[in-house]
Amino acid sequence: MTTIGIIGGGRAATLHADAALQMRRIDLIGVGGRPGSADRLASDAGVSNLALPLLCEADLVVIAVPPSEVSDVAGLVANEILRGSPVRAVMIEPPLRSLPVLSVPTVLAANLLHAPVVKQALRAIAAMQAPHHLQLRVRQPAPTWGAHGTPAFGGPLHDPGIRLAPLLLAAAAETAVHVEQVEIGGGVHAAIELESGRRVGLDVAWTEGPAQIELEVADDGGVILLTLDPFPHLEIDGRHIEPPDLHPLDALGFVGQLDRLSRTADGADPWPSTATGLAIEALFDLAANGP
Repeated sequence: MTTIGIIGGGRAATLHADAALQMRRIDLIGVGGRPGSADRLASDAGVSNLALPLLCEADLVVIAVPPSEVSDVAGLVANEILRGSPVRAVMIEPPLRSLPVLSVPTVLAANLLHAPVVKQALRAIAAMQAPHHLQLRVRQPAPTWGAHGTPAFGGPLHDPGIRLAPLLLAAAAETAVHVEQVEIGGGVHAAIELESGRRVGLDVAWTEGPAQIELEVADDGGVILLTLDPFPHLEIDGRHIEPPDLHPLDALGFVGQLDRLSRTADGADPWPSTATGLAIEALFDLAANGP
C-alpha cells in the first residue's frame, strides 16, 4: 500500500483526495491546509486534518495550494525530506513561478494528460503525417478565488492557458521556445513557436457559461478533434469514438495521474516534470509582460 498526503483544502485538493479514495493501492493518510477548507475536506474524506510534517510521513505528497503559496509550501516539504521524511515523490499544482530544489522526483499536476480518451487522442495525433494545423481553443468563466486568474496575475493566458498548455505541447510532441500573444475578442491568441520552427495556436478567453475546450489537429489526410464538455470526447475524421464507461475522476485523468505519481516514486520518469511547468510559465510571462 502506498500512502499519500495532500496539502490544500480547495477544489484541486478535493479532486485529488476523491481520486485517492477511489484507488485500492493508495491510502490517503490525511489532508492539511488553511483552517476551514481543510477541516471540511478532512471531514468529507473521512481522514485527519494534519500539520505539514505529518503529511510528509506519506510516500507521496500533493501540493494543491494557491499560486502565491506554492513555492513556500514546496520549500517546507523540501526541508522535511532533508530531515529524513519518507516522501518519495511530489506532485504540484500549477502555475509554478519558482520552486526550491527537491531531492525526490517532482511532477506537474496535469490530469488531462492521464485521461484515457486524451491518451488515445495523443496516440492518434502521433500517428499523423506532419500535421499542418494544431490549435487549442478554450473558453471558460474567470476564476473567482484569490489572485489566480485576475488581470494582476496574468489574465486568461495564465488561467486557463497555463493549466492547459501541457495538453497542447503534448499533442505537438515538441518543446516550446517562444510565445507571441495578441489580444482578440476579449481573450488572447498565443502563437507558440516550437523547436522545429513550426507554430501551434492557443486561443483562450474568459466568457460566461460552461467551459468549452477543443483541441483540433489536421494533416493532409484528416482531422482529429478532442473536446471536453466536461468529459473528453474524440472524433477522428468526423467519426465519433465511443469513450469507455469510467468513473468521472478516472475519465478526467485524476486516478491515472495518482497512479503515475505512485509509479514515479518506484522509479518511473517524472512526467510531466515540474521543469516543464516552470518553462511554460516563464515563456507565458515573457509573452504577457515583455523582457
